[in-house]
Amino acid sequence: MSDVTVPDRGTPVWNSGGATTISPLIAGETVVSVDDGLTALDAETGNQKWQTDLDSDPSSASLTQPSVADGNILLGSKGQLRSFDLEDGSEQWVRKIDGAPIGPITVGPDNQIGIVPFERPEKGDSVIELVAFAVSSGETEWTAPLLVSVRTTPPAIFDSRVYTGGYTRDETPIIRCLDADSGELVWERELDDPATQPVATEDGIIVGDGGSLIVYDPAEGERLASIDVTDREIRAIAIADGMAFVLSYDGLIALSISDGSEHWSVKGDPQADGLAVGRNTVVAPISSDAFDLDTSWPCIAAFDRSDGTTRWYYTIDDTFDPAISAPPVIADGAVFAMSNKRSGITALGDLPPEED
Repeated sequence: MSDVTVPDRGTPVWNSGGATTISPLIAGETVVSVDDGLTALDAETGNQKWQTDLDSDPSSASLTQPSVADGNILLGSKGQLRSFDLEDGSEQWVRKIDGAPIGPITVGPDNQIGIVPFERPEKGDSVIELVAFAVSSGETEWTAPLLVSVRTTPPAIFDSRVYTGGYTRDETPIIRCLDADSGELVWERELDDPATQPVATEDGIIVGDGGSLIVYDPAEGERLASIDVTDREIRAIAIADGMAFVLSYDGLIALSISDGSEHWSVKGDPQADGLAVGRNTVVAPISSDAFDLDTSWPCIAAFDRSDGTTRWYYTIDDTFDPAISAPPVIADGAVFAMSNKRSGITALGDLPPEED
């Protein structure tokens, strides 16, 4: 959940940066765009604050979504982890590491530790490990082997524990709990078909498993609940105030975690693996017949959290094979979208639209 206010309209306000597939990072009044460089943009105007070249050598061929901690941007790329100052883009440290990242960086709530999945080079089959590193220096704290996918990352860090979904060596789907300080296994439970990364909440550790939501006790791993949501695969989940918002091939569904009751639903097709929840609004990448369109274009749409009423939708059209290239990201008073309609990041909000 994000305690921010989604704008009342989804009007394009600005378009900037060169990002194509990596979701923007929001840090206060700054939006960070990632492509062959890091570009810091003013969140209100889209004006460039600074830009740092990441070099076009093989070490930057594989990039992952960054994170922010203690005023620094943390970024994984092929063969290295790096830290950049959020204010001016200057490099703070760089650490060589074998392999390439295959998922975003997660930072613990105390900003002491970061975790990123890396695919390691090895003779024969590749090895995938979770790499825990010190935010202040990039030094490796511990590693833990686990086969993961884009769908099951990033892990969640909650109350000195790391919760991650993935597969064992024999490809058994699992959810694991690791000690955040040492990486040692605390508990492990089998899943049927992990569809999302774990989400840590006060109600428990929640993961999409096939068409169900499974809730686990954080301490012991006891299964607290199994909520059947859909006969089709879940694409993304978000949790807020005891409610789960589920994006699947049936559309967007809001339900109670405590008893599994459905509060509202919107029929549609997901257009990316992610959604965002603001104070009063859910923002999802979806196409739906509920929108007043002649063609069921991909849309970034905002729905009222209480009853699912459509507040607005931004249509991805006027391009060949329109597609949303990354899930929407929200900040106070703005939604940031990426698609092949426009290159880079498009800010949606109530500010006057930019002039052509």
